[in-house]
Amino acid sequence: MSLRDEQLARLRTQPFDLLVVGGGIVGAGLARDASMRGLRVALVEQGDFAGGTSSKTSKLIHGGLRYLEHGHVRLVSESLRERHVLRTIAPHLVWPLWLTLPVYKGGVRSAWKIRAGLALYDLLAGQRNIRAHRVLSSRRLMAAEPRLNRGALRLAAQYTDCQMDDARLCLANILQAVSFGAVCANYVRVLGFTRAQGRLCGASLEDTRSGQVFEASAAVLVNATGPWSDAIRRMSDRQAGTRLAPTKGIHLVVPRLTQHGVFFQAKADGRMVFLLPYGEDYSLVGTTETPVRGSLDALHATPEEVQYLMDEVNGIIPDAGLEAPDIVAAFAGARPLLAFTGSPTRASREHQFEVDRYGLVSLMGGKFTTYRAMARQALDMIAERFDLRADQCLTDQVALYDAVHPVVLHRWQDLAQRIAPELLARLLAAYGTGAFRILELLEFEPALRQPVCPHHDVIQAELAYMLRDEMACTISDLLFRRTRIAYSACQGLDMLSALTDLLHRYGRLPRERVLEQVEQYHRQLADSLSFRAAFNGEPRSSLYAGVA
Repeated sequence: MSLRDEQLARLRTQPFDLLVVGGGIVGAGLARDASMRGLRVALVEQGDFAGGTSSKTSKLIHGGLRYLEHGHVRLVSESLRERHVLRTIAPHLVWPLWLTLPVYKGGVRSAWKIRAGLALYDLLAGQRNIRAHRVLSSRRLMAAEPRLNRGALRLAAQYTDCQMDDARLCLANILQAVSFGAVCANYVRVLGFTRAQGRLCGASLEDTRSGQVFEASAAVLVNATGPWSDAIRRMSDRQAGTRLAPTKGIHLVVPRLTQHGVFFQAKADGRMVFLLPYGEDYSLVGTTETPVRGSLDALHATPEEVQYLMDEVNGIIPDAGLEAPDIVAAFAGARPLLAFTGSPTRASREHQFEVDRYGLVSLMGGKFTTYRAMARQALDMIAERFDLRADQCLTDQVALYDAVHPVVLHRWQDLAQRIAPELLARLLAAYGTGAFRILELLEFEPALRQPVCPHHDVIQAELAYMLRDEMACTISDLLFRRTRIAYSACQGLDMLSALTDLLHRYGRLPRERVLEQVEQYHRQLADSLSFRAAFNGEPRSSLYAGVA
């Protein structure tokens, strides 16, 4: 029985203290916290874990340097504290990153303001700071980022934040929640809520993989669906107003352009743009901030948004010559911003909790970096409001990385000796004790030691493990979120034949369903790069043309 089958069986038969709707980072963090406090918790997600906003971020765990200019000091201080916690409990998923910050003449942010902001950033981090910022001489800037534009440069500085693997950090919270007794199931949709005596007491659920419908009961229902929160609120109370104003942001994956990260001001509109390392071979460029038009479930990069980012990159790196055919991948997501007035860049990234008249608890707003604190605060409020007996929060003290016990290591010593040390080290670093489930698969079927394709070091046993033990159900789950293969130049197309066999054997999918998934994966890739058609012979234009 796969892990997902086991979770579904428990979801159908057990009562719960909490039923969390939403398997993004906030819901995952809440499930982890609640299970560690001894509560009976279930989590359902209508797609894959982190399949929405939580896998479409800038891949940063950061204090939010730019928030200081809008006076959000408390949010920055909390974010810097959480940055330290996440570095401590998940060092394999959150790691330090140097960011170079160039300041040019004519920019809306003066050199003195940047200096003051960096000094305050260090001060707020205090003893938790990774490294103090430093101002770079022309020579040191040349050594750090030789391709940066030096024309009209007024100041260059470096500071440190953290980079992360967003989808895997979310999944790590889910899997640890399961290890503490939580029930977590992806591809389970909420059809409606059930009530007793005027209060919510459960939900009608559908397993979208099988079409089966069943009921789940819980003392408290929690809405942690990010940008979709208003829709779930209205499922409980049709008269619920609007609390969120989601904005859309896109990111581009392009061939590697810089040695470290670069954080710079866009010429077109003055907003700040990141240019970040993305693996060994690529850079991640982002992000935009525009109103969401249409469905939250069908967000794509538009030609205008892509042009805006390409123009800014070509301005900061004159020899980049970045054009649409150079873009390896693109993705778009929605930020769950609280309703605001004015510019989206000034909108608060703080969070808010609400309990409606039927007892639905909604967790709204927030940012990825503060998810753990948001979950802790929400659970403290829920326990008090609904009189639940919950233990003390320990999520800042328990590692998300499962240490490998020497006894377990000794058991697999013979097999480990037959595996390349580099592969064994990578598996242990990536999966913790899950690495031994992969070794178990290799012992049973040595052929799974083969790489999935010539361009990546991922082996077939890892994908089999993801299908069996990480609740991956589709090709997209495997290539977009469990790995980053979809965001590479080959897009995983060379490995589809091997992957279809693994889906059939370890995902237990009929051949016809596997072929449907292949077609769906091709459509997703085409949709993500659909903007390219607009650049065939079209003149270059800016999303913010005419904006001072």
